[in-house]
Amino acid sequence: GVKVGMVASEVRSKLGSPDSNRTLAHPILRKIRTMRFGLVVVMFRGIRFNSPVINISTTSKKERTASGIGVGSSERALRRALSGETCRTELGFRHCWLGQWKAGSLITDFSISKSGHVTRLTLGIVID
Repeated sequence: GVKVGMVASEVRSKLGSPDSNRTLAHPILRKIRTMRFGLVVVMFRGIRFNSPVINISTTSKKERTASGIGVGSSERALRRALSGETCRTELGFRHCWLGQWKAGSLITDFSISKSGHVTRLTLGIVID
């Protein structure tokens, strides 16, 4: 139920109190806030409580896309279920994504293990 663009109070109303709430240095945005809810990490653009969500990442097998793809899905299943995805190995890291790696664009990125299965699902706004 959490979406990019929500603010902290909306995220808390959906997920409850975070397990951790941290302020971190960021090379482009200077400071960001992250809230961890179990295996879900929500990143906000800035440290104020009205800063919008810019990234949601999970390693939970419970979280799935509308097409049923999530952590544990094979790359083959991912490619069958999605349309318009791109898959590549870059610097030894395999991933598939939907969207364009262009500043301001929304991306859904699937990290793929060496065994060919999704290990992390990330939805976020491209910053740079």
